[in-house]
Amino acid sequence: MSFSKLWGEMMQSYAPLNLLYMHLIGKTNIDGLLPAITSFIFYSNIFYVFKRSVFHFNVRTSDASLVLFFFMSLGVLIEVISGIRTMLSFSFIAVVIYKEMVEGKSVYRHAFWYIAASLIHPAGLVLTGIRFSYYVFEKSKTNYERLTKILFILITVAGILVFGRLYLLESYDKAVFYLLEDKFSYFWEYVIGIISLLFVMYILRLVSKSNRLQGGFESQRNLIGFSKYLSILLIIFSIEYNIFHRFVIFLSIMAIPLMLSLFAKQNQTNIVRGNFRRFVFYLSCLLLLLACSRGNLTSLKFFEF
Repeated sequence: MSFSKLWGEMMQSYAPLNLLYMHLIGKTNIDGLLPAITSFIFYSNIFYVFKRSVFHFNVRTSDASLVLFFFMSLGVLIEVISGIRTMLSFSFIAVVIYKEMVEGKSVYRHAFWYIAASLIHPAGLVLTGIRFSYYVFEKSKTNYERLTKILFILITVAGILVFGRLYLLESYDKAVFYLLEDKFSYFWEYVIGIISLLFVMYILRLVSKSNRLQGGFESQRNLIGFSKYLSILLIIFSIEYNIFHRFVIFLSIMAIPLMLSLFAKQNQTNIVRGNFRRFVFYLSCLLLLLACSRGNLTSLKFFEF
């Protein structure tokens, strides 16, 4: 379609940036370029979080590779190259949350990325809402910071109600559809997701215990709280496959810097031992086996040419 017609469609769509994204790639007429570019962007964002965390916490190579192995064993690739929109949106939000909660960057400077992610897929808008609902509970250093935070939330809510009502209603309709009408579910991906959630909750327990005993890495305190907050929401909505499956992947992304910080404290505390490293390795092998033999990765025909 012409760009003028595309613009009209974008104005009526709940995911206008997604239409523009697919339209521009489609203009190349190169088959397979859409999933290729999407996977490149997604994994570039995830590896950005991973690499920055390795340097931030000064993690040794062997431990870093173990954390990377865990995430790659989840078999997220199919969601990235088939769903396109959700994982693309989530990856941008993951980067800005990492910058805010680990590196201490201001949330205000990332407004563009939250808006962009929300306009790629309604799930991005929901995740943005979850992030800013937690923002209310983040510790404020001064009264001025607390007041600024309240004003920012009020302005954000007002902006969504005025300019983003269409997207908000579409997100609500999607959530209702998934909760009340959609019956699709896949047992083995549920198993992988539940194992991942339980493991991340275990990591959160270890990191929290480590902080109480040894202190340090105060920059990750908000990330720990946010991950616990998201874990509770996942447990509440675990009855619905699509919501649980997608958001547990995002929680696993958030677990990357937490796991790396845990390994970085190995010389300060006895919480992380050799047995734990073997446990992570064997658990990752189990998840990879499930993903390749029974999970969504079975969609890839590894041995067909």
